[in-house]
Amino acid sequence: MMIACKNGQQQKSAEENTVTKETNATVDKIQPEQKLVEEKLAVVDTGQTWFRVKITKNDSAYMDYEGSWPVFFLSGNSATLQLSKSKNIMGITDILTIYMNGMPTGKTPIVPSNREKGTASMIMSTITDGAYGIPILPTEGTLNVTKNVNSIVSGDFEGKAVDGNKDTYLFKGYFLNAKINPEKI
Repeated sequence: MMIACKNGQQQKSAEENTVTKETNATVDKIQPEQKLVEEKLAVVDTGQTWFRVKITKNDSAYMDYEGSWPVFFLSGNSATLQLSKSKNIMGITDILTIYMNGMPTGKTPIVPSNREKGTASMIMSTITDGAYGIPILPTEGTLNVTKNVNSIVSGDFEGKAVDGNKDTYLFKGYFLNAKINPEKI
């Protein structure tokens, strides 16, 4: 009798494991859809200057910051947008810099080097032990300038980088009403 009881328990346990596995499989199938909804941000242009930088590393949160202090320089036919984690840009801070060859309108590809007109490159400088570490360089993605009126620029960007350790970084962000500062010589 004990063996029969034990076999019944083993069968019940096996059935519970099957149900648990099926339930987990269903949950796993739902998770990616929920993740996509979380990544979509409602961005409304209220006229204020604002930016947000969100980065994942191997599908896990890595960095997420926002502020109202974007720095946008235009010099000749080059533009630079800097989105720093700290308002103290002269100090050591995490900072995403986007270099543009020409002042783009619409979608522009993110490339490793923006030597060609109509391209952009990105460099994410991160802090390691109180100093700048090895930068993260997205090699693909897009920069989308949605507004360029009276030296005020808005847009969004996304990029992808794979580092030497095969870690994958995904970049996503927005900038609203960044004022272009012309370089004065």
